[in-house]
Amino acid sequence: MTTAFTEVSRDYDDLWLLTRDYRGWMLKKLLNHLNMQADSRFADLGGGTGIFTHLLSQAVPLESEAICVDPSGAMLLNAEQYSGIQTRCASAEAFIDSGVQLDRVLIKESIHHIRNRERFWKKMRSCLRPNGRVLVVTRPSLPEFPLFSRAMTAFSESQPELDILLGEIAASGLGAVTSREEYRVEIPKDRWYAMLRARFMSNLAGFTSDEIEKGILEIDDQLDGDQIRFIDHLLFVLVERESDMPSGQAKASPAAK
Repeated sequence: MTTAFTEVSRDYDDLWLLTRDYRGWMLKKLLNHLNMQADSRFADLGGGTGIFTHLLSQAVPLESEAICVDPSGAMLLNAEQYSGIQTRCASAEAFIDSGVQLDRVLIKESIHHIRNRERFWKKMRSCLRPNGRVLVVTRPSLPEFPLFSRAMTAFSESQPELDILLGEIAASGLGAVTSREEYRVEIPKDRWYAMLRARFMSNLAGFTSDEIEKGILEIDDQLDGDQIRFIDHLLFVLVERESDMPSGQAKASPAAK
């Protein structure tokens, strides 16, 4: 998978800029859920190019450098342009296995890359300082993205269902509260198709150029006009030790708002 990210690393941030306001909208949501403090020890697992590691540490100046962790050295080359950020070329599992102590952890759209999540969460519990928290940002297994059928299947098969994810978290002795957010997207067809050709999602890495082109034709047959409109549904899963959570919030159901 690191090879796939190597190929898109230079343009990755621009590829994922769904609209002009998307990045600012996402940053506000992350800040609200993470509630970082100046003395927070913060790591962004699967942080890729470090764009949100940087934006978060700029919004809340930290006493210690934020850590951007990613298994792709090519992606981390982008992160190294930012001051105040350390980079670690490692998987999320390997980083947590090191026993680092953390106050805030972000896992944004990368939880599906963690293979043994039950073990990961048990290790994470021992890495969290008192009142520490982890924010997982992910999507439902069937998003409203205009994907061709085989790409949708690939996405769905890779995404952990929310109830499974919450069960894995609970098994580690951690509690979770889930919030659902929506972002309305209107994007020119040509730009969306360019994103697909660039394989902006890791789930597209296994498709050949011919398969991508056939998929684009499949999508185009179903859509009218020059614009694509959809709602991006996002799940924000806030993870804490149950002993640190306010009364009544531990073990929230998947339907929690």
